[in-house]
Amino acid sequence: MGTPINVTSSNQAILTLGTSESMARPGGTDGLEIPLLQDLTISATPSTVRYSTLDSTSSSAFTTTNENEVSFNMLVDETTMFGTGGSTANSIADDGLFNTSKNKTQIHFSVAFEGKASTDHYWEGVGFIGGLAPTASMDGAVWISPGSIIVNGELTQGNV
Repeated sequence: MGTPINVTSSNQAILTLGTSESMARPGGTDGLEIPLLQDLTISATPSTVRYSTLDSTSSSAFTTTNENEVSFNMLVDETTMFGTGGSTANSIADDGLFNTSKNKTQIHFSVAFEGKASTDHYWEGVGFIGGLAPTASMDGAVWISPGSIIVNGELTQGNV
């Protein structure tokens, strides 16, 4: 049996975005680490096709392509949502999540499981930001937004 991955430390599950693969890796230079994440879900789900035949009382299935997605909820951070407006090497940080989504800019991303130490695991890929829907209420003191990365292709794994 392996060792459980504990996320109670605030530096464990890290979502990093960048305009290049190396920038988006955990600890990458100029990578945008999404602050104030409340939860994070990684879905790698194969699509299935079900069919029935007359000689069986049960249906059968086969898998097709994977539908991969990273979804999250976050407290809205002004700089992350609207951008720095500067001219850094990372246009996602400059434009912010909203404009990156609106402009349909393909991004590189990684999700670190255990932090940024040299043997820690992560998944990475490319995709598009979507699902932003900031909400506010009288009961909440901050804006909260869901978000997602619609993965374009397959997720790959690595070590920092």
